[in-house]
Amino acid sequence: MIITTEPRKHTDADLQEVASRHDATAALDTISNALDMIPLLLSEVGELRARLVRTAANLHNLIAAARATLGAAADGEDDALFYLRDELEAQGQLPAQDRERP
Repeated sequence: MIITTEPRKHTDADLQEVASRHDATAALDTISNALDMIPLLLSEVGELRARLVRTAANLHNLIAAARATLGAAADGEDDALFYLRDELEAQGQLPAQDRERP
């Protein structure tokens, strides 16, 4: 009996396949790293949302104080700016010398 084929002692690595798998693994690592960032980003979004809510509330309160001030001035109140001063103080925006009533 004549053996016409030699047993293969090594495999021929398909270099394109190896490169593709390496690229796929690198892509998976990139995706994994991106997924790991999601909790951090969600936390940041939550903090930004809370800041936005506080800012909107401050704006609405200032608008209400401005309207009250204008109404008080129209009604001839002695200290019409009280409403605006009070809201600015509540928001920590009033300098110390302006906190006292005139």
